[in-house]
Amino acid sequence: MLEAKAYVIKNKKKELELMETKNVNSHHDEEVIDYANTSEFMTFELGKMKYAIELPKIREILTYPDNITTLPNTSKWVKGLINLRGEVVPILDIRTKFKTGAPIYNENTAVIAVITKDKRMIGIVVDKVDDVQRLDTSTLAPVSDMGSAIPSKYLKGFVRLANNQMLVIMDIEAVVHKDELKD
Repeated sequence: MLEAKAYVIKNKKKELELMETKNVNSHHDEEVIDYANTSEFMTFELGKMKYAIELPKIREILTYPDNITTLPNTSKWVKGLINLRGEVVPILDIRTKFKTGAPIYNENTAVIAVITKDKRMIGIVVDKVDDVQRLDTSTLAPVSDMGSAIPSKYLKGFVRLANNQMLVIMDIEAVVHKDELKD
């Protein structure tokens, strides 16, 4: 009787080992996503091109406000100031700065409120906000001065999406840098 129990236990151990081996092997067949090289980006349109900004830099997205206080003696791309929950926020129309086409103000026009490294909040005007996408930043390719309305010093690079469309990653820190506001 004791021998029969020992035989059953040995068989159970072998079954468990076999199951563990199958489980380990089945994990190798699954697609592994490396989140270490991915980030989330908000995509938007300027003219006919699609751009993106890192999601953590965005505070909120607004419809284009009617109550912008204009400022005298500023660049054409500085639209003015708004009060956003008690904070004074400059509104910059990057469509004008980068000449991406005649700026049209309609129901799609949006303001993306971004937070800079030095904790300034700035609103940038875009033609249309699209969606949030997780992108593999290790596939980021450099952008030359050819092929984009925006000079390469304001861009981090581009990625090719699954639908073969090009998505340009904007360096928002460079675009809204304090020195840029002086032109």
